[in-house]
Amino acid sequence: MNRILLVDDSPHAQRMGERILSEEGYEVVTVSNADSALIRLDDVDPDVVVADTVMPGRTGYEICQYLKMSPRHKHVRVILTAGILEVFDEEQAQRVSADATLKKPFEATALVAAVKPLAEAAAKDRAEIAPSAPAAAAPPLPKADAPFVAVVDADHVRAAVTVALDAAMETMVDEMTRRVLAALRSKKAEPRAAEPATAPLQAEPPQPAAPQAVASPEVATRIEPVRRVTPLRIRSGSILGLDISRLEPPAPPSDSE
Repeated sequence: MNRILLVDDSPHAQRMGERILSEEGYEVVTVSNADSALIRLDDVDPDVVVADTVMPGRTGYEICQYLKMSPRHKHVRVILTAGILEVFDEEQAQRVSADATLKKPFEATALVAAVKPLAEAAAKDRAEIAPSAPAAAAPPLPKADAPFVAVVDADHVRAAVTVALDAAMETMVDEMTRRVLAALRSKKAEPRAAEPATAPLQAEPPQPAAPQAVASPEVATRIEPVRRVTPLRIRSGSILGLDISRLEPPAPPSDSE
């Protein structure tokens, strides 16, 4: 069975490529960046590498250049991909000796047509490169007295951590799902505490009427009678109650006087 290493930082492109190639009988391994791809080359040992040219960090061009310069991977074929709106550098693809180019999103017929002949050619070259008889085991090398010093590269460490997380993600999701389901079942099985019976509503007892104040005999004796005052009538022709109307002339004396 031919093995395909799909390198793309787009989860959608990974799912589409893996589904199309798996249905054709290929064994597909997907990674999300170039560093992870370079780490997985030895254990995957692919026949074809499908690498995106636009990725954070190292690009598909660099993966292709590395594979074409590595004697151990000289049989591997490389397909460089790019999105429909991404700029594809044809000159750089030729400079790194890419075997084919392909546009995304993946169309099933085009992807299979590009991968199939390259996978067959890689399998043929692999068979020719492989020795016909197993080589004799090499004698063990003497132990060096000088201590071995490892060169720590931050990019390699990050890629290794990414690979480890990718491998453990499915197990972590299954374990978290199992624990959540167990917690929900245990919570559902717990008996609910009996709710206190609600006391029937009772009518409130009537409130006693407020006592009315009763005047004491001493207070009653101190009450003086009220005098009624007749309002003073003022005639219109008077000032301050004085009559200022015209005086009648005195009557003339009679003859009898």
